[in-house]
Amino acid sequence: MVTKADPEKKKKKSQVPFRLNVLFLVVFFLFSVLILRLGVLQIVNGEEKRLESEAVEEVIARKEAPRGKLLDSNFREVVGNEPFFSLTYTKTVDTKAKDTMRIAEWLADRLGVTEDQIKKITERDKKDYFIAKQDVTKMIEERLSKKEKKLSDKDQYIALVNKITEEEINSLTDKDIKILAYKRAMDTGYAYSAQRIKTNLNNQEVSVISENLGDLPGVDIMADSKRIYPYGGSTIFGQVKQIPKSKTDYFMSMGYDRSDQVGVSGLEDQYENVLRGTKEKSVYLTNPKTGATIGEPKTIPGQRGKDIVLTLDMELQFQLEKILEEEILRAKPLGGNDLLDSAYIVMMNPKTGEIKGIAGKKYKDGEFTNDSYGALFDAYEMGSTVKGATVLTGLQHGYIGTGEVIYDTPFTKNGMNKSSWKNMGYINDLDALRMSSNVYMFNIMDRMIGPEHWTQTYAKARFSFNQFGLGVKTGIDFPNEAVGYEGNPPEGESGTLYDLGIGQFDTYTTMQLLQYVSTIANDGYRVKPQLVKEIREPASDKESHGKLLKRFEPEILNKIDIDQKHIERVQQGFWQVMHATGGTAKGYFDDPEKYHNPAGKTGTAQRIIRHPRTGNIVEKHNLTLVGYAPFENPEIAFAVVVPEGTPQNGNQKINKYIGQRALEAYWNLKEEYGENAATVTGNLEKDSEEDSAE
Repeated sequence: MVTKADPEKKKKKSQVPFRLNVLFLVVFFLFSVLILRLGVLQIVNGEEKRLESEAVEEVIARKEAPRGKLLDSNFREVVGNEPFFSLTYTKTVDTKAKDTMRIAEWLADRLGVTEDQIKKITERDKKDYFIAKQDVTKMIEERLSKKEKKLSDKDQYIALVNKITEEEINSLTDKDIKILAYKRAMDTGYAYSAQRIKTNLNNQEVSVISENLGDLPGVDIMADSKRIYPYGGSTIFGQVKQIPKSKTDYFMSMGYDRSDQVGVSGLEDQYENVLRGTKEKSVYLTNPKTGATIGEPKTIPGQRGKDIVLTLDMELQFQLEKILEEEILRAKPLGGNDLLDSAYIVMMNPKTGEIKGIAGKKYKDGEFTNDSYGALFDAYEMGSTVKGATVLTGLQHGYIGTGEVIYDTPFTKNGMNKSSWKNMGYINDLDALRMSSNVYMFNIMDRMIGPEHWTQTYAKARFSFNQFGLGVKTGIDFPNEAVGYEGNPPEGESGTLYDLGIGQFDTYTTMQLLQYVSTIANDGYRVKPQLVKEIREPASDKESHGKLLKRFEPEILNKIDIDQKHIERVQQGFWQVMHATGGTAKGYFDDPEKYHNPAGKTGTAQRIIRHPRTGNIVEKHNLTLVGYAPFENPEIAFAVVVPEGTPQNGNQKINKYIGQRALEAYWNLKEEYGENAATVTGNLEKDSEEDSAE
């Protein structure tokens, strides 16, 4: 019996092959895509991916960042950065000599070279370049002996270099020299270290390089900067140069590159870790076996170094420098001052240690040069200015009593005959300071001699002087501060012991002299001098200064172990020097509006020397002055040193004139803007703190 087919079943059967065909088609398409991707991965990117899979090392290339700025106490920029563009070259371990040669030719043809680039080319550079242009294998075959050919590759090359003649060097053309100027700079750098090959690019050079960077692997344009000094340079600020060879290992261990610029002197050196910027970093993936780089580097932006705010007031600094110049010129023509060619002054707040001004001037061949360094490194016999330390030593240890009277007449002992500048008769400790008695100091030193004999007294006296800052480092934040020189007493002679008590044996720096008088002004507290008072974040273009990071608070180094009444006794003696009848500085500082009731001590250290031009034995003097004001509540102390002058005909006034004018300048500036400056600083700081809080 024949039955009719079910139309629904027939329809389902016809759909199954269609679905299978669609499925097969989709599977086929997916497999095709997969095979295509695998083909691309293996054939096109296979080598790169293989290297990347083996890469287990990162190599970091760094680009130098601008240094932090130096600001004065009123936030004036005294050391800043002037931006410019530099051309850099970064080679990798797989960079070939032919690559650098090609790029060097391209750069020389389009940029030209400067005289500075040419001057850096050495004879060895020329020989290397001559060899690079030749067939090295052929040259070795033709020029080296059989014995030389058995040497190592390095020694073979050295032997070949030595065979390059002067005639061959001279055969290099001007074009060759230009190419060499770039090639030597490119070869100097280390792998993955951006090496400057030309600085101060002009706009046209920047444009030409920028348009062709794709064809110049390793070449880049770097934003660079150099130090500028809006108020003029100073030895205190210091210098920035390439890392000195003697310190290469140290800086390399600290993460620097050989081509980096670092502070090599002054505050640039002292605060290198603060002023140094954070470098921009380019992180390369490298194959540990071949050293080849993989892909493009990852860049991590850098940041300018932190700013430091100085304690110096540049307006006061300028005035101090001007005063020194004018007073040197005023005194030099006077009789006996033919060797007077320098002067120094430092001013400091005795309570905080903040240096307000530090100036030094040298005069030679009709011109002045700045010598602020001299206040920290040049040591002199300071004369009677140190008698405050001698009297305090006598009072502290009971060698003299308060107000004790001694008859000032020539001091004779062990064949010596020493005296004051005049016979003063019966005087006490205040009189001795006021009129500057030598004999009174000789008696103090003589009484110090104990059973151990006078030879041990030097150590006792020096230890006492050290407590004031004389003969030891002051602790100032400046590298390699000098401490002066301890005189070496002749065998069997005690005369120099007495000279020590009047400041004519050991030598001290101007900064030590300042710390000494500040210790007296500060009731026996010796405070560390400070040239930097704050560290701040880099300021943006809209800010006058950045966020405060650190403020240096006053640091007390030691307190003199002595009764306050003894300190006050010497303070009174110092006041009498400048105001009482017979005081060695009486009449110079009496005006209360100009000088604000100062106290201090003058000094004249006699020196017998051989004249550097005539060869004759002559007598010269170091003229010194220390002081502080106001007497009742000191806020400024100062020390003046003028070497190689003469007290003849009253010419010793130069030290007093400098002190006069320096004090007047300080008070005038304070009246003009001092209080306002403090208010402005406070407001700026408040604004900065509010901004950071937001």
